[in-house]
Order: sequence, then C-alpha cells, then structure tokens
Amino acid sequence: MFKKTSKWFIAMAIVTFLLGACSSGGSDEIVATVNGKDILKKDYEVEIENTKTSYEQQGINLDELDSEMKEEVEKSVLDQLINTELILQTAEQDGVSVEQGEIDSEIDAIKSQFEEDKQFEELLEKNKLTEEQLGEQVKKQLIITKYLDNNVGELSTTDEELQAVYNQYKESAETQEQEPEDFETMKPQLEQQVLAQKKNEKVNELIEELRKSNEEKIEILL
Repeated sequence: MFKKTSKWFIAMAIVTFLLGACSSGGSDEIVATVNGKDILKKDYEVEIENTKTSYEQQGINLDELDSEMKEEVEKSVLDQLINTELILQTAEQDGVSVEQGEIDSEIDAIKSQFEEDKQFEELLEKNKLTEEQLGEQVKKQLIITKYLDNNVGELSTTDEELQAVYNQYKESAETQEQEPEDFETMKPQLEQQVLAQKKNEKVNELIEELRKSNEEKIEILL
C-alpha cells in the first residue's frame, strides 16, 4: 500500500521529461496567457498525451470516456500548465534560484534510471529532446519545488493521525486476507504517507491562493 517516496516533485516529473516535456513542431496557437506569458497549444497537446499515457497505465482509455469527462481532464491539464507558469513567475519575483550543480545532480539521477547512457541518449533522441532542453525543464522543476517547500513550511504528524492511517491499512490487508505488519514496523511509511497528504493539501491551498490573487492576469483562450 505504501511506497517509499523520494523528492516529492522531481520524481513525478522524470517520466514527463522523457516522454516529451519539450515539444517539437505543433501549433503555435495560444491557449492561455499568464501575466502576458503565452501557453502554446503544442505544449498543451504534449501534456494531454502524457496524461493519456498515465491513465492508460492505470487501465483507463481517455478516448473511451464521455465528452463531459474528457472536458474535465482537458481542463485539468490546462489548469496544470497555468499553475506551473504562475508558480514559476511568482518564484522568480521572490528571487528563488537554483545552482547548476543542483541541475546536474538531478540529470545524473535521471540517467541512473537507465542501465547504460546509450539508452538515455536514445530516448532523448526518440523524443527530439536535447540534454540542454532537459536541463531547462529540470531547472524549472527545481525552482517550483524550492518555492513550494519554502512556502509550505515544516510539517509534523501526531500518533493519532498515524494510527488512523494504520487502521485503514490494517483493514484493507485483512479484507484481502493478508497478514498486516505491526504498527511500529509500518510507522516510518505511515509518517511519509501522512506528511505527503499534508504537503499536497498545503500546495493545493497555496495554488488556490495564487490563482485568486492573479485572476485578472490569467486569460484562457481555449
């Protein structure tokens, strides 16, 4: 049920990078603007395809959803692009920056997912993505992560919260006729789970506040 988490934002971004975070070709039509910065249709379409892939891995075919559900997914993708641009602009205003060494470290972490450098290079080539472009995307993700971490602040858990999550895990394991591990063994993973949930809630609150305070600077053209 629980998986050990790594850097909570960067890890989620790796697959997106390698499946086409930097689009090539496509339409230069503008689908939205954030404080005068354009979000292009070609980038939006790339994220739609990435979302389709993600859903397919969960056994869901987006093309088979009804029109209302499709519109909801498409709106979610556009919101994600708008939120990303909004956070980047806000982080820049706040003076958030990253060192080249931090970028290189993340690139090395991505490369380590492959048995050979050649496999990494072939995937980049297949997706018409250069290592320099990948570095730019990594830089953006690092800035976003640093900005969010700075604004989310320190989080903590209580024994009551951990026990509540453990009870859910135990009930699920027993329903599946599996022997649940004891509370103390599970405690580190339970803490990660609760902290991740709290962080996500804080991030959602922060993004909602940014959207409200910048509402007049956002124009959706799709």
